[in-house]
Parts: sequence; C-alpha cells; structure tokens
Amino acid sequence: MNNHLEAVLKEKRSLRQRLLKPMCQENLPIEAIYHRYMVHLLELAVTFIEKLETHIETIRNIPHLDANLKKMSKALAKMDILVTETEELAENILKWREQQKEVSSCIPKILAEENYLHKHIITPPMPCTSKVYVHTINGSSDPCVHHTF
Repeated sequence: MNNHLEAVLKEKRSLRQRLLKPMCQENLPIEAIYHRYMVHLLELAVTFIEKLETHIETIRNIPHLDANLKKMSKALAKMDILVTETEELAENILKWREQQKEVSSCIPKILAEENYLHKHIITPPMPCTSKVYVHTINGSSDPCVHHTF
C-alpha cells in the first residue's frame, strides 16, 4: 500500500491535471475482459436513444389512456358484432348452396318427366278465343255481338 501511495504522490501533479481536464473524446482504458460487456452496454444505449422519442410519446399519452381504452373497447365490440354477422352469413350461404344442389339435381328429373309426358300424352291445342266488336254499316258498335276465332 505504501508503494502505491508513493507512486500517487510522485504523479500528483499529472493526476491533478488529468482530473481537471474534461474526459470527452479521450479513450478510457478498459480491461480486455470487460470489452464484451461494454459493447453490449453501448448497443443498449444506442437502442434506448433510438427509441427515446417513442418512449417520451408513450409517457405523454398516459393521461389519454382511459379515452383510448374506451375507443378500443368500442372497436372490439363492433368487431364482435361483425364476426357474428359474418358467421351467420356464412351459414346462410352454405344452406343456400345445399338448396341449389338439391334444385340442380331435381332439374334433370323434371325435364325427363316433361319429355315423357309430351311424347306419350297428346294434349289438344287450346282454342284461341277473343272478343271482337262488329261495326255496323252506320259505324256504331254493338258490344253484345261476339265472334269467336
């Protein structure tokens, strides 16, 4: 310990001058075993500085947190309603598809039955009737006179 104190007293003047000088832009000697920790510390410092503005903005928004939470709750409720409506719509679409498949499968049967009826059962043509008013020579019309065509 005495040797160390004697060395300090010998270099007292240079030590005092070094302590009075600012340490900026000077290399600080760090033992090699601590270099990896310093690299990690510098990475953390750089990351913190990069995100500093975001952190400050977060702190500024804390008073508005309740209003933002209410907005988020309302938005979540709307999303739940939309999800429910979408599920109902999907179910209706699936039901409609099943109905369309049933109808599609029945159409060929119906057409086959109609063709069978037209080929094997002869239906007489429907008579075409219409009412015609006959004009007499003097131009008057008599609604009581009808002709069937």
